[in-house]
Amino acid sequence: MRLPALYDGQRAVIFRWGMLLAAAACALAPLSGASSATPRNGVAGARIRIGRLAPLGVPSPIALKRDPFIPRAAELPSGTVVEAVLLGESPHALISVGAQTAIVGVGDAVAGIRIQSIDARGVRLADGTRLWLRGAAP
Repeated sequence: MRLPALYDGQRAVIFRWGMLLAAAACALAPLSGASSATPRNGVAGARIRIGRLAPLGVPSPIALKRDPFIPRAAELPSGTVVEAVLLGESPHALISVGAQTAIVGVGDAVAGIRIQSIDARGVRLADGTRLWLRGAAP
């Protein structure tokens, strides 16, 4: 005996009934088994007690050493010295940082801080720090 063909509407109805029965079985499954909270004698008389919560007090203020949303300024290593400056259309400076010496220009970085300007007295960095030419300190 051959079964008649199913149409799309009939398939949708069968699918919906199948999903409904599967969801009902999943929802009712916990009722069929014994709960782990049930004592061995079968009496479920245990209750959960929640203690009182501590009253909310006034929160203590938080003391911030610095604003966390402002990037931390780089610090120049001790012994950073401007040895010489060369002025002109494109000024350059000879800067010693510890045992290393480098020729830098405007826009270059010294210890992560950009050089803003170079003049006859030394170098001004973008963070406002002034590096004086050796022997020209105020």
